[in-house]
Amino acid sequence: MSDIHPIVSVNKPSALSPTEIQDFVALVLAGGEVMAHGLEDRVKAAAHIAFLREGKCLLGVAGLKLPSQNHRSEVEGGSRAALGAQEYPFELGWVFVLPSARGRKLSLPLCSAVVEAAQGRGIFATSRATNIGMHKTLTKIGFTRVGVEWPSRQNQGQLALFVRNVA
Repeated sequence: MSDIHPIVSVNKPSALSPTEIQDFVALVLAGGEVMAHGLEDRVKAAAHIAFLREGKCLLGVAGLKLPSQNHRSEVEGGSRAALGAQEYPFELGWVFVLPSARGRKLSLPLCSAVVEAAQGRGIFATSRATNIGMHKTLTKIGFTRVGVEWPSRQNQGQLALFVRNVA
């Protein structure tokens, strides 16, 4: 039995090395949920990014994004829910846990740490409508599902919107 336990670290992207940024981007792309074009720049512009490690092994990542007005408008249009920048300045996203580490409820500490970095301000998150595990994590950390499902522009299937109001 190993004494090594997963540890989450949350940092501003500016505090990280280029290699750490590249590792983060590589895991996000492995998830297949986001557009590769411009991802590294979007990661560098995030409020905070989180790494989940067990020993020296990187198991997962997540980010507290500063969504562009264009992205915010696309989510509002698809979900038919209002996402004012004052009410929801952040987006929880880029959540990915390696397939070999799934089933251990690791998205919960990872996402909890990112939400804590928002310091009580409002956050929205999108998830595949069929990703029940992520929906459970979001609900446990105070998110509520709102709006309607809409088609993903990145993959087949529908997306769902979740919001976490100001604490």
